Amino acid sequence: MKIGILGIGDFGRTLANAFLATGHQVMMGSREAANGKALAWAKQAGAGAAASTGTFADAAKFADVVVLAVSWSGAENALKLAERRT
Repeated sequence: MKIGILGIGDFGRTLANAFLATGHQVMMGSREAANGKALAWAKQAGAGAAASTGTFADAAKFADVVVLAVSWSGAENALKLAERRT
């Protein structure tokens, strides 16, 4: 299954690693596609094509299931950015 994680904090990365460990493909989404924290996670995950990064919209478009893993104060903005699909 393709899982999109909106948020690159500790909670999002922990969930992403757990999903990868059970054989799912995961895309971590953030406000900016070239987010250093997200890129470092993908490199550390070492899962090849199974671990990827992008914007909130990229992760939402990629996923069969989307997990919202941001603080409450950032939730509305993350969801608005995820809606901007091309």
